Amino acid sequence: MMASSFLTYAAFAVVCLLLLTLPFVPAFREWLRPTDLLALPISANYTSDIDHFARRLHADALAKLGDGPSTGYEDFEFLPDHPDAEVWKGAGKRLIARRNIVSKDAIESKRPLYVQGDLQAGAKSAFSAVYATGDIGLGAGSEIHDWAHADGVLRVGGNAMALRRVSAGVAIALGNDTWFERLHAPSLYFGSNYGTGPAPYSGTPTDASYADLPDAVQQTPLLFLIRGNCALPPDSVFRGSLVVTGFLTIGMGTTVVGDIKAREGVSMGYGAEVHGAVTCEKRVYVFKQAKAWGPLVSESDVLIGAGAVIGLPNAQTTVSANNIIVEDGATIHGTVWAHEVGMVKAA
Repeated sequence: MMASSFLTYAAFAVVCLLLLTLPFVPAFREWLRPTDLLALPISANYTSDIDHFARRLHADALAKLGDGPSTGYEDFEFLPDHPDAEVWKGAGKRLIARRNIVSKDAIESKRPLYVQGDLQAGAKSAFSAVYATGDIGLGAGSEIHDWAHADGVLRVGGNAMALRRVSAGVAIALGNDTWFERLHAPSLYFGSNYGTGPAPYSGTPTDASYADLPDAVQQTPLLFLIRGNCALPPDSVFRGSLVVTGFLTIGMGTTVVGDIKAREGVSMGYGAEVHGAVTCEKRVYVFKQAKAWGPLVSESDVLIGAGAVIGLPNAQTTVSANNIIVEDGATIHGTVWAHEVGMVKAA
């Protein structure tokens, strides 16, 4: 009887020990054979670096080519010198091209592509992701589904889609009626008439003071507050920053040497300039030939007119809004982030 009771208690103790030990088995196994030494994959929706995935593919490709340290992700196959449609369609891994790719016909690749050199593809080409150490040129109606990067210049024809992330080391040029989300390059050119556009505004601005505006309240030596709407007269130069609780209208040819912030919206007239940041809760209108040097941020929409310039070549900036419409002939230096929809519109 005592032996039977002892065996019962022993069995019960073993079961309890197993139940207490089981939760620690995965940790013990991970300790013996770690599986998390490599970096975890990051979803395209959860990193703010526009060129994050391009840099990662570049590192993987260099490792595959023997020009960099192993990353653990060198799963590539090399493209033949003259790949046909079946080669692109049948690829099972990421692709490396060790020379320029030039095709007048459309190219469609569902696998990420790394090109040592230039990539030139015909109209209605489609890529999931592509990196070129030279330039990229895609014909009209082409599509970029995840990301694209060129160390040189990246050009996409009209009626195209440049979704997710598109970046370049020198410049990006998007044709009319092209949709985009996130862009980054020292220079971003929109449409087919960039660098030209309407004639510059030819007014002669004169010095003015916020203190002379109705209901202006001076907060600091260089900051004024106006409750309600505000209209800065044309051909004027205001020095200092301005906060407006209503809608702010900046007249034609007027320059603000400072930052502006408005709650109900901002309108920058023909040839107006803001040598600072533009921040607004609602819509921002940047009309033809207007210029903004600093960040342009809206919680709603941004419309940028033909010939307008945002940022400077030697001082890149950011344009951020839910929806961004850029007219043919506008130029932006730096980063554009349309959180919902971005579009290049013919002027």
